[in-house]
Amino acid sequence: MQNIVITGGTDGMGKAIAMHFLKTGANVVVISSTSAKGERFLTEAQQIGAKDRATFIQADLSSIHENQRVIETIKSRFDSLDLLMFCAASYPHHYTETPDGFEMIFATSYLSRYLLSYGLRDLLKKSHIPVIFNIAAPGRKGEVQWDDLNFRENFNVMEASFHGSRLNDLSGVAFVENSKPTNIKYILYNPGLVTTDGVTKMFDSPAKRLIFRIAGRIIGQSSEESASLITKLLENPPAAALSAYDRQKPIPITMETFNKEKAQRLNQLTQDMLRARTG
Repeated sequence: MQNIVITGGTDGMGKAIAMHFLKTGANVVVISSTSAKGERFLTEAQQIGAKDRATFIQADLSSIHENQRVIETIKSRFDSLDLLMFCAASYPHHYTETPDGFEMIFATSYLSRYLLSYGLRDLLKKSHIPVIFNIAAPGRKGEVQWDDLNFRENFNVMEASFHGSRLNDLSGVAFVENSKPTNIKYILYNPGLVTTDGVTKMFDSPAKRLIFRIAGRIIGQSSEESASLITKLLENPPAAALSAYDRQKPIPITMETFNKEKAQRLNQLTQDMLRARTG
């Protein structure tokens, strides 16, 4: 029986994937900050006869302490982990700082994923073919803002989100390099235009949201359609330790956005930031 953990698994694409795995007989843990959505997830799990295999953890993933609590909770529940999937994201329209002193998008879209990857690494290694599946926008060209990782200067929600994707590219590279030898497959994945309420919130005006919804109906995919493509990929994961996709199209990890030296630089900066706040 598979053990699955999905952040942002109570809504949209994350929920569709969670329900898919419940139907296949897996144990599924979903993590979200919203209790009402968690309760709805558990109700739907009960309706398909999977109540005993569904778990909801309410947590604020922008918090270092909350990520650490989630890690310990999962360790107490599972002896091994087959899939760790990152769907959770945050899109504040203005610069928002967490109690730990990090910008919200940086904390939820990058730092939380970093903490959970390394915190659950030992559980993943105990699985036969474990996978970390990081949903972002891999392969996006552009420079890392080394002097302002938190986007304190000139904050823009879309630029900060794309920057988070660049950080996740480097984080995936460093994770694989720093975990050798490992049986863990790390997949970075761009689902393309998915018509979910969460992504719509990235736009700060009703007009922009309307345009996005119209575009989504024309060229986008539903959460269920995107989830179907993802689960097909997971049925036969790539042989390489690190891979990246734009939907079903492989992205070459020879691109500069996957530079190994920059990956280790980011890894060291991240460790320094965490030590400065946790002692």
